[in-house]
This record gives sequence, structure tokens and C-alpha cells, in this order.
Amino acid sequence: MNKLLTVALSLPLMACVIGSDGTTGDDGPGTGSGSQTGSGSGSQTGSGTGTTDTATHITANTSWTGTFAVTKQTVIDPGVTVTIPAASTVTLAEGTSVEIKGTLNVMGAKGQEVNISPTTTGGHSYGFTVSAGGALNMTYGIQVGGGIETNGGTTTISDSKLSQAEGDFLVIGAGTVTVSYSTIGVEGTTNSTHCNMHFGGSGTTVHVTHSNIATSSYGLMLYGGNNLDLTYNNWINNTTQIDTAPQASGDISNGWFDKGGTPKAGAGATLTANNISTTRLTDAGPR
Repeated sequence: MNKLLTVALSLPLMACVIGSDGTTGDDGPGTGSGSQTGSGSGSQTGSGTGTTDTATHITANTSWTGTFAVTKQTVIDPGVTVTIPAASTVTLAEGTSVEIKGTLNVMGAKGQEVNISPTTTGGHSYGFTVSAGGALNMTYGIQVGGGIETNGGTTTISDSKLSQAEGDFLVIGAGTVTVSYSTIGVEGTTNSTHCNMHFGGSGTTVHVTHSNIATSSYGLMLYGGNNLDLTYNNWINNTTQIDTAPQASGDISNGWFDKGGTPKAGAGATLTANNISTTRLTDAGPR
């Protein structure tokens, strides 16, 4: 049976997120979390086990192979491709991020995932920022401790596990994001992420399908974008599964909500909810 959900205004809580200057700030409707990107000049030092990235700008194609440490704010320049091969481990120092103006390819494989984490166990980095003209492509990645923000670029993720950001994990202010067969959040354990997904801005294209959205204060803050494809997902143990602002709309059809009921929606927001499943979907999460 077809349903179009339009319910009364529900004011969202304020979230603590990392701002563009590296400080914390409030996260409400129409806003996203920022990432500290840094600036400066430098050159790539090479690749291989034990190599440490001391560059601030990467100006030539390279690979981060084996065990690779990012120790400073780093920018992948336009036209430059950085590849992380299967079974590699990349660490980001506390307070650092990688801004992607070129291309970052995270090329894991089943059983040979790429691991991306802060240098300090249990710590946090600022993860990745995908700027206008940039592209992040991730397959079979396991990323913890730092999120992914898309500001005008393209982010494509499949068969990956994302969790434990300091604020919000998957943030989009502009650009294109496609996520499939992945897990955002961790079932059965404490998840530091405040919001697994935070979508704002306008002119965005978002497809998040066949994925598990789990164990966060908010599964999704849908504060911008229209007709977003959010179908065939499991929504698991989020305090609020979906919270929206009036200008947003999305399709959550064919999904499963472990707590039942309907997501919250701001006045004027619409969530299309056809064929909501009564049982957990088995065709969701990494394959």
C-alpha cells in the first residue's frame, strides 16, 4: 500500500560536530558538519609499508600501500589520483584530514579490506572532505574515527563499514553521494557518531540503498535535498531513525525499521514510504 508521510513539526536536537575551523559547533536544520582541510605546500614522499605522509599537497599520482600514516593536513590536488590498494592500512593523525580535489580510490576486496583509522586507538580525525571536482571511490573499506563530507564533489561507496565519527559521519552539503551494500554505524556496541548521515544544501543527488543504518542518536538528518533515494535499507537501533526539515523530501520505500512506527518529519516535508518491510532485509550490508 502506498503512503505519503507528512506529519507535524518536530524540532531536532542540537548536535556537536567538527566545524571548518576545527572547533565544535551546533548542528541543526540546513547545516552540515565541516572538515578542517589545511593548506600549504609540499610534495608526496612516496609509498610503501612504514611510509609517512609529510606532504600538505600531493601533486603527482601515487599509492598509499601497506601501512601508511597521514601526519599533516593533506590536499590531493586537482587531476591527481591517490590509490589505496587492498589490505592496506592508512592512519590519520588526530586533528588531520584529507581534502580531495583530485581522486582518492580506496580499492579493498572481500577479505582484504582497506582499514582507515586515527593514529590513536579510540581517537578521532577529521576524515575526508570531497571538494568540488573531487571524487572519493571506496570499495570494501573499513573507516572509523573520522567521517566523510561531500561539498560539491562525488562520493561513491560500496561494501564498506563506516563508524565512530566524533560528530556526524556521512555529510553532504552539495554534490553526489552513492552508497550501496554498506553499514553506517555499529550494531551491538557504543557508537560515538551523533548522526550517521546528515544531508543539507540543494542540488544534491543522493542514493543510499541496500545498507544498514545503525546505532546512532540520529540515523539520518534530512535537512536538504529533494527526492533522495533511500530505499531498501535496514534502520536499526537509532534513537531517531529519520528527522527532516520542511524543505526536504526522500523515498524510504522497501526499508525495514526495527522500532516500527514512522520517522519524524518537519511540517511540509515528505517521506514516501511504499511497501515498508515487516522483517529485516537480508540483501543489505556488505556482500
